[in-house]
Amino acid sequence: MRKIGFIGCGHMAKALIKGLKSNKSYEILGHDRNKTNIVWLEHEKISFCTLKEICQKSDILMICVKPKDMYDLCFEMQSYVGKEVKIISIAAGITLENLQTALSAGKIYRAMPNIGARHNLGITSIFSFEEKDEILDIFNYLGKALVVEDEDKINLHTSLIGSTPAFYFEIINEFENRLAELLPDDIARRDITLLFLTSLISAIQNGENLDDLIQSIKSKGGTTEAGLNILYDKGFTSIFSEAINTAKNRAAELSMD
Repeated sequence: MRKIGFIGCGHMAKALIKGLKSNKSYEILGHDRNKTNIVWLEHEKISFCTLKEICQKSDILMICVKPKDMYDLCFEMQSYVGKEVKIISIAAGITLENLQTALSAGKIYRAMPNIGARHNLGITSIFSFEEKDEILDIFNYLGKALVVEDEDKINLHTSLIGSTPAFYFEIINEFENRLAELLPDDIARRDITLLFLTSLISAIQNGENLDDLIQSIKSKGGTTEAGLNILYDKGFTSIFSEAINTAKNRAAELSMD
């Protein structure tokens, strides 16, 4: 059984651990300095290790700390990491070259998963010059894994796949706020939201053209056209795309910090 050690057990690590727990090919270990996260590991029956222990016991290390903490952590890890251990960083903006310099040992990978991994519906981009089959197996178990040949695309993935769920959640949040104006108290807004989103997924799951779907709802001079015109006039799609570009640029900036 291969051992995967998680260093840093915040939100993204928790999602990855949740998704991997059902895979009996791996034993999961955890390390964190935050007491709340340590309690969570105990609750999930994940073995807690010191940094030295997790580096020495793990076949695969998943580094899930914030970019600002990455280099100090790598400095601590240097004396513990063997040359054959596979080290996966999910930190935005920290380049493969900088990771190799900071760690000076191990086989190093960059991976950008997203929160869908919690339910094995994640999308992950992977970049490395090392052999990738085992790493692909891990992230394909968590959803869908893609290999990118250009490291710059990791920054686009960070924004388009990693950050965009929060943009959608903001839209859904406003949708639910408006539902409160419509629904009786005994009907849960979230139930309606789930039914509504399921209907959207059903509409696109067979590859239907989105423009055709829009036209099927919109009639000339009708309510849908009136609402869409506001979105178009306000530049909704441009704003959305600008948000993606801003997040992408911030990922690039992090590599310079």
